[in-house]
Amino acid sequence: MAGLSACTSLLSSADSRGRDIPVPGTAAAERIPSLPPIPLVDGELSVALEYPPEGGTLTVHGRNFVFGSTGSGRTRLTINGAPVEVAPNGGFLAFLPVPMDGVYRLSAELDGATVTLERTVRLPPSPAPLRDGLVILAGSDSPSGAVAAAPEEPIEVGFRGTRGAEAWLVLSGGNRLRLVEAGALETPADSDGAFGTERSDATPPSSGTTVRYGGVLPARAIAAFDSGVPRPIVGTLPAEAETGRFELILGADTVRLPLRLNVATLPSGRPRVAVASPPPEAEANWRARGRNDIVGPYHFFWPEGTALRITGERSGMLRVVLAESRSAWVPAAEVRLLEEGAPPPSGFVGDVRFYPEPTHIDVRLPLSERLPFQVVVEERAIHLEVFGATSRTNFFQYGALDPLIERAEWSQPADQVYRVSVWLDAPIWGYDSFFDATGAVVLRIRRPPSVDPSAPLRGLRVVVDAGHGGIDQGALGPTGLTEANSNLAVAIALRQYLEEKGAAVTMMRTADETVPLADRPRLAVEADGDLLVSVHNNAFPDGIDPRANQGTSVYYFNPPSAELARLVQHELLDELGTRDLGIGRADLALVRPTWMPAVLSETLFMMIPEQEAALRDPAVQRRIALAHVRALEAFVLRRTVPKDR
Repeated sequence: MAGLSACTSLLSSADSRGRDIPVPGTAAAERIPSLPPIPLVDGELSVALEYPPEGGTLTVHGRNFVFGSTGSGRTRLTINGAPVEVAPNGGFLAFLPVPMDGVYRLSAELDGATVTLERTVRLPPSPAPLRDGLVILAGSDSPSGAVAAAPEEPIEVGFRGTRGAEAWLVLSGGNRLRLVEAGALETPADSDGAFGTERSDATPPSSGTTVRYGGVLPARAIAAFDSGVPRPIVGTLPAEAETGRFELILGADTVRLPLRLNVATLPSGRPRVAVASPPPEAEANWRARGRNDIVGPYHFFWPEGTALRITGERSGMLRVVLAESRSAWVPAAEVRLLEEGAPPPSGFVGDVRFYPEPTHIDVRLPLSERLPFQVVVEERAIHLEVFGATSRTNFFQYGALDPLIERAEWSQPADQVYRVSVWLDAPIWGYDSFFDATGAVVLRIRRPPSVDPSAPLRGLRVVVDAGHGGIDQGALGPTGLTEANSNLAVAIALRQYLEEKGAAVTMMRTADETVPLADRPRLAVEADGDLLVSVHNNAFPDGIDPRANQGTSVYYFNPPSAELARLVQHELLDELGTRDLGIGRADLALVRPTWMPAVLSETLFMMIPEQEAALRDPAVQRRIALAHVRALEAFVLRRTVPKDR
């Protein structure tokens, strides 16, 4: 399947090549693996270690991967006395116990000659008892830093410490809050979730004898002993604020930990007001980002000047009240606080009108103030919710009859929530939302492209992003191949096949150059791309067993892109026979644009010798590119309008 002819047949709308998509969970062993064998390299004896780097800090204590290369595939290699398999090209990958002294000792032997290498790394700190085995785990206390809340608002506080003890929060004013053992699971590291597994030592060495202690503290002014702890930027923190500490008591022993917390209170019913404000280095079309909690993916994207009602602060994030029982958190650096006493934002929506254009339809909602909003997308429907708004809509004008619009309506589902819903006669292709010069919010709905079913990519604008590049080389392979170069090789092959299909291709980069991550989505939108594909290969975080967890995955963010991700995943699995890690929704910069369907593929793992060797092979690069092309064709056929319609 290395030739272009593999991609020339007309694809059916049922599937990219007329076959059933594999049932999820199909084992890799049930397919015929189709990566080429690793070529033989038989050079002079040498040994190089690509990971871990000299002086690098590991994040795990138990077992971790080690990879590098020798000069010959016939080399016999040991690491800290353990034999390690060497691939025919000299590459090796091992999953070994982390040495207690932080020194990896490699010994390579070939034809009676031996070379050695030592690599010293830093180990993560181990939790240490504070006194006679009684432990409050360092860094486990929460919250810490700056917090602002309404008076008496409940704040969850606690720490992790020795099981079976008595735990307290003690305030200088004499109040004591009993903390109880909580059964909540520890939160896994973010990077582990992508692989459906846990690290080899995801919990601290003492986790079997420690538990989480927690309680609820009614918000009051509290000051940290440490003057270096950040102070809130909203609320009041008087000089006479209380101080506090955690205590853990077991028998006659007690350990204490000072609160690393500054709590300010906001006057009830008097929230602070802020407006979305870009930092000096912000890119064009900048948006303030809001999310459901102080961590996690972003779901709200507000243009400059959006007025926000602030009712709390934590860890550099400000809480924005959207409506009753609805709030979001925005980075403090992305807003400008107005003077205290500024009236909270609220307003009304006047008459709504639709404006059809050749490439899109604008739905314009006149506002009395620039209020926060959110766009929610379904398969054939799109909803715009404006928070803090009340309807004064009398005329809801569709404008001229338009074949894309099936119906539309406005509603007031709750106080201070105004909603416009538009149902389409075709699947959603893309959209944008912004304030116009008058302050009205505009929902711009993109028309699906019209295509020739016999050449579905002809005339479409496809943006191809080769991930990483320049100062950011991404992941690394055992023989030193960088992800940046692997991605670029596949992207260049993809451009060739797309152009032969008649597509107009915009390359994010064509050489090993730096293109800032923040610029790439903007450039894709400025190119008015119909489709966006970001080409990547993968790596594991410390503690993950590479061979047990390797595979292929594809990511999307906006719902209209989910089917494209599924089709790309199917074609890559079918082409390469790799393990199915599935598709996933992830808050990644290159899949966040809403104007076009966008996916990011993670085809192979750089650190696995067989897969790194395959990525050096131009035939494999072409096969990966062709798999993407087949998926794009299938997606376009399923979701666009034929030109003769």
